[in-house]
Amino acid sequence: MIHRNQIDFNGNFIPIEDADFSYNNRAFLYGDSIFETIRVNDRHILFFEEHLNRLVAGMRILKYEIPEIFLSSRKQLENEITSLLNRNKIFNSSRVRITVFRKSGGFFTPITNSVDYVITANQLNEKKFYLNDKGLIIGIYDEVKKPINLFSSYKTANSLIYILAGIFKNLNKYDDCLILNEKGHLIEAVSSNIFIVKNGVLYTPPITEACIDGIMRKQVINIAKKNEISFAEQPLFVDDLLKADEVFLTNSISGIQWAAAYKNKRYFKKISEFLLRKVNESVA
Repeated sequence: MIHRNQIDFNGNFIPIEDADFSYNNRAFLYGDSIFETIRVNDRHILFFEEHLNRLVAGMRILKYEIPEIFLSSRKQLENEITSLLNRNKIFNSSRVRITVFRKSGGFFTPITNSVDYVITANQLNEKKFYLNDKGLIIGIYDEVKKPINLFSSYKTANSLIYILAGIFKNLNKYDDCLILNEKGHLIEAVSSNIFIVKNGVLYTPPITEACIDGIMRKQVINIAKKNEISFAEQPLFVDDLLKADEVFLTNSISGIQWAAAYKNKRYFKKISEFLLRKVNESVA
């Protein structure tokens, strides 16, 4: 018997090949959607509450009617994720995505604020977070700048700036690209938050600069504070890359990835190694 991978659509498990979303789906037509990407290690859903709290906060901003499964029935959602992994025979580590979108109908003005949700899962190779052996070569994408607004800190379907930055990265043979906000400040990378270390102090942009309110970002900040690493949230400028001793990127799937170089500047990885070790200890 051939195994067919499945997705979870509103609590119903269906084979991927049978998923048939309407042509008038608002996520497709208007980018009317929000999502979370979550790492699962051996059925342990990492930072589950933090992810759902961010998802719910974003849903409120988008004026969605929030189903109870995201509020008081979160255990049911957790069970659906575990069941999906079992059905897809994913038993080690995985990348789970929860996508929520407003139900079809209307043009720019919707006829309802009720939502559908889809959960998908993919196998990951590593059972825990590993620091990259080869440091990233990074560049700066400055063709489009990210605006500062109410939903700039959430993961919505309007991801064009990240797509274009990813294309720019590939064309210029960088490992990752840093994105600027409308003020020209460094805020994040294609799919990660950014930290720099300068003279023993750890810096990252505040959420008010329009960076994603990253879950791993919060873990790194908390670990730094607990271990008395000097820390500050403040705007970062392009020139700061030339003054930094370390630069590293964070997200919920990869953990921490250190950068080796920007232009002719070279970086160390002492703090990033320490922080990643503490992250793995916290989720063991």
